[in-house]
Amino acid sequence: MNKEEILKASRDENKKKDLAEVEIENKAIKLAMLSVIVLTTVYYIMEIVVKGVHNVGFYSIISLYCAVLYGYKAMKDHKKLHILCGILWTLVTISLVYEYITGIFATSTIL
Repeated sequence: MNKEEILKASRDENKKKDLAEVEIENKAIKLAMLSVIVLTTVYYIMEIVVKGVHNVGFYSIISLYCAVLYGYKAMKDHKKLHILCGILWTLVTISLVYEYITGIFATSTIL
């Protein structure tokens, strides 16, 4: 490949990508996730205060989001930190889902 072919391939690759739009989307995703964490924390605290119930179902959803996010990053860039974070978030998700489901069965009134 000569220099001109490399430049053309690079231009073609970046043709449909607006860097400002990508940056805005990344910031929007971070803000949305932060909003989800705040609202989940409010719900979690309200359940403890009002009902006296420890509900980890909300946090299992957040941990699933993080597991998928880091798992996807790890598949794309193969960075050790992303692989480690993906594995850890997956383990956290599994444990929270397990705790939530066993809690539902333990407090079930029809089973």
